[in-house]
Amino acid sequence: MKQKLILFLFYCLCTLGAAGQGVVQRQKPKPATVQPTTPSKPRQKTQQHTQPVQATPTAYDVTFSCNVTTATMYIDDNNYGTPSGTRTLKTGNHSVQLTAEGYEDYTTTININENNHSFSFSMKKKTPVTSSTRVGDNYVFTVKDVTFTMIHVQGSTFTMGATNEQGNDVYDSEKPTHNVTLSSYYIGETEVTQGLWQAVMDSNPSSFTGDSRLPVEKVSWEDCQTFISRLNSLTGQQFHLPTEAQWEYAARGGNKSRGYKYSGNNDLGSVAWHINNSGSKLHPVKTKSPNELGIYDMSGNVWEWCSDWYGSYSNNAQINPTGPSRGSNRVNRGGCWSNNARLCRSSCRGFNTPSIRDGSYGLRLAL
Repeated sequence: MKQKLILFLFYCLCTLGAAGQGVVQRQKPKPATVQPTTPSKPRQKTQQHTQPVQATPTAYDVTFSCNVTTATMYIDDNNYGTPSGTRTLKTGNHSVQLTAEGYEDYTTTININENNHSFSFSMKKKTPVTSSTRVGDNYVFTVKDVTFTMIHVQGSTFTMGATNEQGNDVYDSEKPTHNVTLSSYYIGETEVTQGLWQAVMDSNPSSFTGDSRLPVEKVSWEDCQTFISRLNSLTGQQFHLPTEAQWEYAARGGNKSRGYKYSGNNDLGSVAWHINNSGSKLHPVKTKSPNELGIYDMSGNVWEWCSDWYGSYSNNAQINPTGPSRGSNRVNRGGCWSNNARLCRSSCRGFNTPSIRDGSYGLRLAL
């Protein structure tokens, strides 16, 4: 028993000695405990509840209306009949044109989308290009809102040229006097205005501008022929330049003539714009007194082209003369704003080449 006790004590001391010397006996590691794994369940996908996307329409039923139910509607140059009811059209821009007799063409662009698929159109009535109205013995014409009057001149026989009232102011070209018989005709109440020329030609060649009532000027005889041709196409009439005989007879007052030296009076200033009262410029028509027939400005303001070639007079009586059959110059009459009184007389004759344009050359119509 004592031996067992001694051995036990010896063991304890040895163990304590080893610990005091820093010797640590490493214990064997215990095997790691592996936890059994439970197989994971497959993750279920979460279902997303979304609204279905609505597709944008590519066409709409489009409603049309118009104040002119008989109009024809063209969409993208295709005839769609009258502009009423519903048509199915693709979204986006479309060109629309409406046409109807008596109305101005209507053109627009429409955009069709979800907020815009109803359209209403309003067409305007056409202003008649030309019209004519008889007022007493005269005719009033309208061309594109420009009105002018043609004065009736009763045919008769008169003495043409250097008659007694012309005094010592006559030129040799006005001699000899001779009898002329004319049929009835019409002549412009005024010179052709810039307003009328613009309405017919879509241009204004004049040097003096700023008032549509001013006579057109800076026009050649040839320009006048172009103007008259277009005017006749618009009106269906047969306007022309007056013959020299028609011009002088009307300037003298026709069958109502009182034998004045100038057209309408012996006092030039009361009937004409000329060098002494014009202020070196052109003036609107009908701002001086008319002559016996109610015709204005046949003396002064602008020289007026006539249809005739220029030639010498003869003393032979004539009926509806139209001048020489050929020549190099055309006749003009009446004097202008920059001329003296001698050149503004009713019998005074002027002439120039048909192609010349001058700030003192205009025209008056005959019919």
